[in-house]
Amino acid sequence: MFTPFKSFLFLLSCLLLLGGVSFFFGDKEYLLLNNYSFKIFNLKTYFRSSQISKKDSVENAIQSITHIEKEVDSITAPPENIIRADTLKIKRILQPLQLDQNFVSLIEYPNDDRRQWNYFANALSQASQKSTHILYFGDSQIEEDRFSGLLRQKLQSIYGGSGCGLLPIMPVAQWIYPKIKYSDNWYKWDCFADAGKKDEYYGIMAQTFLMDFGKGSAKWTARCDANVLPFNCLFNKVTLYYGQSKEPVKVKFFNNNELVDEQILESKNIFDKKIFAVKNCDEISLELEGFESPYIYGVSLESFDNGVYVDNISLRGASGTFFHLIDKNLLKHFWDDLNVSLVILQFGGNVMPMIDSEEKAKQYGDYINYQLKIIKSIRPEVPVLFVGPSDMSVNIDGIMQTHPYLESVIHYIKQAVFKNGYAFFDMYKAMGGKNSMPVWVQENIAAKDYIHFSPQGARKMATLIYYSLMKDLQTSN
Repeated sequence: MFTPFKSFLFLLSCLLLLGGVSFFFGDKEYLLLNNYSFKIFNLKTYFRSSQISKKDSVENAIQSITHIEKEVDSITAPPENIIRADTLKIKRILQPLQLDQNFVSLIEYPNDDRRQWNYFANALSQASQKSTHILYFGDSQIEEDRFSGLLRQKLQSIYGGSGCGLLPIMPVAQWIYPKIKYSDNWYKWDCFADAGKKDEYYGIMAQTFLMDFGKGSAKWTARCDANVLPFNCLFNKVTLYYGQSKEPVKVKFFNNNELVDEQILESKNIFDKKIFAVKNCDEISLELEGFESPYIYGVSLESFDNGVYVDNISLRGASGTFFHLIDKNLLKHFWDDLNVSLVILQFGGNVMPMIDSEEKAKQYGDYINYQLKIIKSIRPEVPVLFVGPSDMSVNIDGIMQTHPYLESVIHYIKQAVFKNGYAFFDMYKAMGGKNSMPVWVQENIAAKDYIHFSPQGARKMATLIYYSLMKDLQTSN
């Protein structure tokens, strides 16, 4: 007869037996039948998971970033310091940034040489007389204006400027504002997705946009709300960048559905532009009519009053190995016209699924070295900041752990960056290092794919990049 005590002992012995089998025979695959097998989960994994997790140290890193975020936000210019009128004049009251003297920047340099910032610092100091652009290239981590949006907002509050800078005709992911709409007769050439087809030509955003006039005129509209995003949506200057207009194309410019300007695209050069003045930036539209499409490189929303602009160039699926596919002369035209004073590259995550050896990690570092040499050949004086990949988790023995070759990839990227005399921000280290992503996911500041940040997490990391950059600008001058 079974008593409760005997039932308890029976269950306990079963659990101990299963535990012993799991502990000593787990992780091995056993053949059951042809094409069928089973695997016993290893109880050691649970004991190992406590060693893998570094929750306390990662949470401390998150708290430190949150503290900096609050400090940076506390000195942001209030909305009443931005005065908008229905004219071509925008007034901005700028707010200086007071830095914590005890803060240690997380940007790394070859031989700790920070002189590359001198060129950038000079451009910022002269931004009120001559606008300057920061080109922020990245993968899907920077979509929807993540990372770049915070840098733009903070830098414009100090150095002036309003408007979001460069925009694609056909964005993969919509921003909060401006919202982009385009007619269905637009199509694009994409240099990293199309692998550089010989008959394609690419612009500054690694893409070129074209129109099928056989379907009628092509339209492009940007809607804004300066009450929601004043920095992005306060602009009075629209620049359309284009090239190779073999036949004249008429451009009609509408401001709040009112036709205010008409111009002709007729330059056969690889680079040209048309500028339109805006009085009310709630909605702008371009309507293009012609027979043969020129190359359209993008549209820039800025202010005639000058300032600093951070251009979000997000390229979903890219690994940063496409600059050799863009005409170097065209890049020089853009560098000069935009007065580029800093290039930020944020890549590395998309290559990880292909990295299964140390050799492949090194090979990717060599690819990055080649791309950086191309960028340096355009304007050697323009600094580059490479933002390395974040922690990325893969399932290993039932536990989400850092990709086995992520640290190797980061090492070889940094090696390539330093070879070219550029700066490196180690996002992986800033998050808390190995196996930090699961903690970010638990804190709801990273997505459950264990790869991407949430909007809040991206903002925290962007704040740390911004604060580190401003700290080093201060100490290098």
